[in-house]
Amino acid sequence: MIFGINATKSDIVIAETRGAGNKFVISAIRSIPFQVRFGDDLAELLRSLSTLLDHKRKGAALVVALLKCSSGRFGSCLEAIKGEAMVELAAFQHGLRVVKVAPQSLKKSLGCATDQKWRDRADELFNPGGKRQNWSKGVTGAVAVAFKVAGE
Repeated sequence: MIFGINATKSDIVIAETRGAGNKFVISAIRSIPFQVRFGDDLAELLRSLSTLLDHKRKGAALVVALLKCSSGRFGSCLEAIKGEAMVELAAFQHGLRVVKVAPQSLKKSLGCATDQKWRDRADELFNPGGKRQNWSKGVTGAVAVAFKVAGE
């Protein structure tokens, strides 16, 4: 099982997936909302992530595929970066393997056309026609990284 995870400004989006290639399946999509106002907020996020990982770890082997936050002028916000750090810490505490995926690497693994953006291609592959409810950019990133890691 692969958990594709994307940290956003206000949520940790988690896509539980199985299989690879044509047999890639999204089992569940969940979101853990969080705010970063005080240290207690980060501690609560860590507890929520730990509870989820404890519950899921009892089954099959689990790999965490984490979409790396971008840096630079148009990079990720500070909240998303803190969320990413909490995911890494929770996975480390549970002895899980974390594969960090750069957004730039997704174009190739998703088979994007020359001028196509990876988010658009991921939407085509995993949410054709917009049929899935509650689909968002966060979900797109989480599913895309899980797909990439499943194919490696």
